[in-house]
Amino acid sequence: MTDECYKAKQWLRRAHKFALRVEADARMLEVLANRIGAGVAKYETDGAKVDREDARKRKEDDLLSYSEQRARVEKEQIQLITEMTKTRRAIKEIGDPVLESIAINRYINRLGWDDVIKLSHYSRAQVFRYHLKILEEMAKILQSKKII
Repeated sequence: MTDECYKAKQWLRRAHKFALRVEADARMLEVLANRIGAGVAKYETDGAKVDREDARKRKEDDLLSYSEQRARVEKEQIQLITEMTKTRRAIKEIGDPVLESIAINRYINRLGWDDVIKLSHYSRAQVFRYHLKILEEMAKILQSKKII
């Protein structure tokens, strides 16, 4: 693999770790939503004093945390979509449907190599030969656009 191919590979994978963080933040948003929705009214009491003011403050804190997390997730999702759109446009310039499909499955859909191989119906060795062609083509495309 040449330096240009390596740079192309790094460019294609640039959003992968960011996507993992977006997914983790979205899961945290679900946790906060569940925490907010978990409140159940108490119709009976065991005689212990219920501090309604503390409960209200906790609920407000949870709502505020949810709101902040939701804004963060939405902003991150927009950034991720923007980067994936750039990647998709660059992949589309390859021009070969087989190479494009392998590149999309790997770099847009973020599938592992075993899944890419199953979906492509080619041997493992052939998929990796195609991958090298993808990287060579992407290096040319990215150099022509002065991205790398």
